[in-house]
Amino acid sequence: MRIFICGHSFHTFIDEPLAHLAAEAGISNHRTVGQSMIGNSTVLDHWNLPDEKNPAKQALAKGAVDVLTLSPHRLVPDRGINHFAGIAHARNPNIRLFVQISWPDYPLQTIQTNRAALATMEDNYVRTARGQAEALNKYHGKDFVFLVPVGSALLDLVDEIEAGRVPGLTKISELFVDEKGHPSPALKALTAYCWFSAIYGRNPEGMVSLIPEERKADPAALAQHRALQRIAWKAVLKEPLNGLSKS
Repeated sequence: MRIFICGHSFHTFIDEPLAHLAAEAGISNHRTVGQSMIGNSTVLDHWNLPDEKNPAKQALAKGAVDVLTLSPHRLVPDRGINHFAGIAHARNPNIRLFVQISWPDYPLQTIQTNRAALATMEDNYVRTARGQAEALNKYHGKDFVFLVPVGSALLDLVDEIEAGRVPGLTKISELFVDEKGHPSPALKALTAYCWFSAIYGRNPEGMVSLIPEERKADPAALAQHRALQRIAWKAVLKEPLNGLSKS
């Protein structure tokens, strides 16, 4: 798969982890053909870059992309998704667009003060994003816009941590490196497992390439990543627009 990664800091880190997972799975033709990163961005921000400074448009115009990843910033519908879907489908009818449904900014504040509000916010966000994707698929006459439910996976992970079922993770704050909500290694791994599951339609359980080399023989590290893998795979399976039938 020729993959172009487009988004913000809650998303664009998936480049290297995805490459490691693909290599471990024996997927020899996986490669990233470009990346566009704008901090705190909407998809429309990426679309509005001037053409001569817009690597996503340039790659799509060449028909050199099989998978385009996008990540709205909790603002959906995002018109940028429509624009990218139009040019992507016109240049490569077999392309797939995956939209990351991220966690909110400053997540600890909401998780610790009002979990019910966070769940409702996530549900509304997912339903709106799903409606946009369904409308795009209907308009273009083909299912090629899909969702990657990272935010839902995070909520499931929070529940598992609170229940004491994730080795090595005892506090929700261990999922983030700052108040803004930038991901820790554990949340980066969960996100990468969600993306690998969605793009390649494979259950990541048992994979070890995202475990630091010095901890690959550590039973606790292995158990933690198996928990992250199970949560990611389950979240992707639950998403109706997961794209697995197209993998």
